[in-house]
Amino acid sequence: MSPLITSLFSLEGKTAIVLGATGGLGQAMTTALAEAGANIVSVELPSDSQSEALRSNVEKAGRTHMVFHSNVGDAKSLRGAFAQIWEKGVVPDILLNCAGIQRRGKVEEITDKDLDDVLNVNLKASFIAAQEFGKELLRLNRPGKIINIASIISFIGNVDISPYAASKGGVLQFTKAFSNEWSGKGINVNCICPGYIRTPLTQQYSSDPKYKGYNEYIIGRTPIGRWGEPQDLVGAVIYLASRASDFVTGTSIVCDGGLLAK
Repeated sequence: MSPLITSLFSLEGKTAIVLGATGGLGQAMTTALAEAGANIVSVELPSDSQSEALRSNVEKAGRTHMVFHSNVGDAKSLRGAFAQIWEKGVVPDILLNCAGIQRRGKVEEITDKDLDDVLNVNLKASFIAAQEFGKELLRLNRPGKIINIASIISFIGNVDISPYAASKGGVLQFTKAFSNEWSGKGINVNCICPGYIRTPLTQQYSSDPKYKGYNEYIIGRTPIGRWGEPQDLVGAVIYLASRASDFVTGTSIVCDGGLLAK
């Protein structure tokens, strides 16, 4: 591989701040960022059971791993975590917003708590993290990359997931809005829209006989003919975090095995 191509995709010496780094999608993408050269700053719950697994992955890649604790669904807590990050002297380059939750139910059954929980984590936390990250870049007069995780549900509504659909539609739209204001200042803002990915949260739908019909529906709807795996998002996140995407902003990369095209 030529030195030019290698350098375009290298994250050597960069620092990535990640929300949701310990989750099913987050572990794969954050580990990939570390393997590409980035040091990792993880914003996570104090009792996160996957924290040490993430640390092990990052340190195996030869990168540093810092943890700051926050309930990301609480705006005050999240802004406080970013204040601590800056107080520690972290100089940011990349933000990956992949914290997310789901609440299922028919529209008429969704409670205020369901709606608040999903919007606070999936939409508001991503908005606040991008805002705090961008403000620090502007203060330092530095370029940077913001990568939000939206969904194919940003484009299609599906059923029984109305709060999630609202949140992911919002992520897609604020990505565009932030890019309009910041791309001229060297801050690229993009998002990745995964399709149906096999993670601990979705494992039951692809393996439990109870959901055989749902599993068959997903595979039949996806032209590639399978569920996605977290590793299927690695190429997109490295591209959007690296110099290779310097002229890409305000848009999304759909990683769905062709589902939206069908």
